[in-house]
Amino acid sequence: MGAGIASGASTLKEEMHLADKKSLVDRIYDFLCSIKLSIFVLVALAVTSIIGTVLQQGASNAEYVRDYGEAMGAVIRILNLGDMYHSSWFMILLALLLINITFCSIKRMPSALKLMKDKDPVIDGRTVATHEKWETTLKGKAEDVASRVEALMKKRAGKVYTAENDGIRYVMATKGGISRMGVYVTHFSLFLFAIGAVVGILFGFKAFMGVVEGTTETQVRMRSVAPIEVVDSSTITSREALTAALEGLTQKLSAECIDKDVIAGELYLNVLTDDDRHLTKSASFNQPTSSSEAFSSRISSLVSQINWDGVTPLKGVALTADNFFKQLDFGIRCDDFVLEKYPDGRPADYVSNLSVIRNGAVDYAKRIEVNHPLIEEGIYFYQSSYGQVGANSAVITVADSSRNYIARGETLYFGKPLELPDGGTLTFRNVQRDDRSGAYYLQVLSSVGGQNSMGRAFEANEFGGRYQWWQVGPYLVRVDSADWVFYTGLQVAKDPGVPIVWAGCILITIGLLASFFLSHKRVWARISESGGKVTVAFKGNASRNRISFSKWFEDFIEEVREDFEK
Repeated sequence: MGAGIASGASTLKEEMHLADKKSLVDRIYDFLCSIKLSIFVLVALAVTSIIGTVLQQGASNAEYVRDYGEAMGAVIRILNLGDMYHSSWFMILLALLLINITFCSIKRMPSALKLMKDKDPVIDGRTVATHEKWETTLKGKAEDVASRVEALMKKRAGKVYTAENDGIRYVMATKGGISRMGVYVTHFSLFLFAIGAVVGILFGFKAFMGVVEGTTETQVRMRSVAPIEVVDSSTITSREALTAALEGLTQKLSAECIDKDVIAGELYLNVLTDDDRHLTKSASFNQPTSSSEAFSSRISSLVSQINWDGVTPLKGVALTADNFFKQLDFGIRCDDFVLEKYPDGRPADYVSNLSVIRNGAVDYAKRIEVNHPLIEEGIYFYQSSYGQVGANSAVITVADSSRNYIARGETLYFGKPLELPDGGTLTFRNVQRDDRSGAYYLQVLSSVGGQNSMGRAFEANEFGGRYQWWQVGPYLVRVDSADWVFYTGLQVAKDPGVPIVWAGCILITIGLLASFFLSHKRVWARISESGGKVTVAFKGNASRNRISFSKWFEDFIEEVREDFEK
């Protein structure tokens, strides 16, 4: 027993010695192929995805400090958790996943290819794991038996290969070898998923566009884009020095906006005083911009408005661009918006008739609805929402308090008084949205005998037609119909990684089907003749699903028996 322990200890020492002899390159290679790296990367991606879901993406650093405190806000800023999916460390995690998948495939694929391409029917002297065996002896000649065996194996087990060695005949049949590549096809599909995600993150965007009927828009409002912030950490003790520092920051801010191909709608000034007070002021632009001159034009106003005494030292100054838009190379015009309603007033369907405008002319027109987008330059415009921004006119009926008609079918135009037979007038002044019901109504001004009164009137088919008459001063007004002006809300998305992801979906389906529903079956037959008798020995194995293979092998042997008994 002592000798056995000594031998075991010696073997362990030899293995450790061999491990120590591994070069640095070998160790790195083993690490990149390891399952430990796979688990680490997958867990890290899962955890970071949870963080990206829980933590609001695209908020400003000041908002993170306000919501999570100074220390946690600093962590979020340093790790770029507020724009996690564009952060360098998230890209590194994806790169590690790709590297791990690649090296795992490189390490294991050669052996799988060797097994897949194995066509050697001579099984004697080979180390082959066989799951099923069967042997029989019969009268006849080895040549005749070999021909019968070859025909049976070709019929049931796939392509056949034969050989003869020292008077012994060998037959091998193989089927489904390509299934061994299923796992590597799956690996490659994961590779494509990651590549598609990176391409979408780096070169795609998501945005929103609202287009009023009859108007054209060339900008989209970006979604989930983190504010761009530039910082000056020098100590500042006067408003003049603050202005000078901010003027220097506008160039950097403009360069970063241009680099990210966005234009900003708002500019924020954030300062941190020596006594740790955060002071913030903001300014808006009539037209979104990335120009350093436009940023500079707001500096003096921001500095004058900031609640700072101009004496207490500032230990940090930040200029932040936010509320981003993207300028398109073309325009989207809403020619018409069509809203269909159920009898009770609920929306049944809505569609938009859009035109793509280039150089002031219509390039082409398309009618879109939910799940049927307009596509231009790889940018998808999906019908997502709508709203009412006003009305051009309304056809109304007017009655007195006793429901006696004063006017019928009169057209009330926006801003133009409608004279009534009794000398009074009604003027359509505005359109408002009711907070409780969400329905829109007309604000109508009545003027009778020098007395003015403002009232509201919903369209007659609103609320299922239950409420049709509305009090406006001394009159009852029914809005028979209204020429509403709508805007169409479009979800805008560009994701050049989608075709790559779709290719990954197709490949992962093929890979999983090959991995789980196919197997590599191999059957060998050894036919030898001695003393006027022929011995036939069958062996077989399968790469997976051995229970099914065992049943298949039994059926195959039963067919062999029946053939031999003829």
